[in-house]
Amino acid sequence: MHRKHRSLLPLHTCMLLFCCMALFMTGCSGSSITQLLPGSGNQPASSKTDANGAPSEAQLRKVQSIMQGMSLDQKLGQLIIVEFLGQDYQATGLQQMITQQYVGGFMYQESNHNFDAPNDQIAAVNALSVQAQQDAKVPLLIATDQEGGQVNRLATFHGDLPSAQVMANSGKPQMAYDQGAQAAKWMLQLGINADLAPVVDVQTVSPPVLEDRIFGSDPQTVVTYAGEYLKGLQQNNVIGTLKHFPGLGAITSDPHDGLPEVDRSMADLNKIDLAPYKTMIPQDQPAMIMSTDVLMPAIDPNLPAELSPSAINGVLRGQLGYNGVVITDGLYMGGITAQWTLSQAAVLSIVAGDDLVEGPYTPDQVASVVDALKQAISGGQLSTSRIDQSVQRILLMKMKYGLIK
Repeated sequence: MHRKHRSLLPLHTCMLLFCCMALFMTGCSGSSITQLLPGSGNQPASSKTDANGAPSEAQLRKVQSIMQGMSLDQKLGQLIIVEFLGQDYQATGLQQMITQQYVGGFMYQESNHNFDAPNDQIAAVNALSVQAQQDAKVPLLIATDQEGGQVNRLATFHGDLPSAQVMANSGKPQMAYDQGAQAAKWMLQLGINADLAPVVDVQTVSPPVLEDRIFGSDPQTVVTYAGEYLKGLQQNNVIGTLKHFPGLGAITSDPHDGLPEVDRSMADLNKIDLAPYKTMIPQDQPAMIMSTDVLMPAIDPNLPAELSPSAINGVLRGQLGYNGVVITDGLYMGGITAQWTLSQAAVLSIVAGDDLVEGPYTPDQVASVVDALKQAISGGQLSTSRIDQSVQRILLMKMKYGLIK
């Protein structure tokens, strides 16, 4: 959920088979991943996806070539996006997580003191980002939550920015596009290439737990303004993320503290909460979707959505046809940690159909997640082909946005 005032306490208390089939059916030898250099800017024309967002044959071959040179540890690392506490690249363990544990990316969080001095300067943050990319065997996703309003990670550098509510109340969709485009340009200056935004939850309770982070109380308003913000990001070469799937617009409690429940019929979920995804997945081609920790009994009476095969493989991938990258919300939220360890939740999320696990913040935690994934493979809970499926999605996304040349 990643709210601006998120405390560090939780950290411490804790279908489209084409791409997949092509990966295994197309033979190709290629270069080692150590030859890949981090990139920024637009990808070469020959590697662009088609108008419908499907990867090209050249992209699929290149991704297969990269994967053939990866060890299991390197593949499992790609499934993990980490946080870090403080601003020292080496002392925080971030360098170790990148160089020795091969994590797929990391997040900058103001609440984790990542932007404390001397990293309260754009040049300093960019220097850390550049060093991290130089150290990575596969170019990193470097992400933050930049929504505007109360979730404004760029406040240190650019001051107050309008919230989703303010953008929608302006009556001008162009404002949302302009804010997304400006945020993208500012993020790239910091070396950030992925934004865990915009929020596409539909407000149906008052006052909403998410406050001014929601664009509106009807799906079409959300689609219009969130769609423009997403375009502003993605047309300026920053990966965008729709969140929080399947929807937090009707929750009455904070997911940081416990597991909220939305007890709606499937018909109502389709009409309200899932409606923005149904429209925006084919229309706007979101690079990522964030799943979250909400219990929706109509989808799954037992598991939070981000840990539920019914929610991710069933609804998001099956019913809604999404074959892009799915990232979990922070797996240190109260509703998760009350029942599962970080490692257990990580395994369940990959089983469910998520691709990126977000939440570890130390090398020890990364090691525990990797060990748990290996045990799940050994025990038959996960297969190596399932791991490859997620790695392929992640690498294709990195290639589409010019991180892998």
